[in-house]
Amino acid sequence: MNKNGDAIIEIFSGTPWESEMISGLLLNSGIKSFLKNNVLNSYAIEPTFPGGVKVMILESDFDRAKEIVDEYYRNMKI
Repeated sequence: MNKNGDAIIEIFSGTPWESEMISGLLLNSGIKSFLKNNVLNSYAIEPTFPGGVKVMILESDFDRAKEIVDEYYRNMKI
């Protein structure tokens, strides 16, 4: 939880470049986020953590952030 009592939740998990893209889209919409597990190992370009890089947001931003992530998925299918 942050200092205002708002929980921090995961909105997306994927490759480092996908997570950076989602984070940028969120920021462009005024939603602050941060990446979790985005450390790369020194021997390969794969994330150190098998679960992927997670995009974390405040729970109060979930509804708008979900719309942005859903739109990202729709656009990827084109």
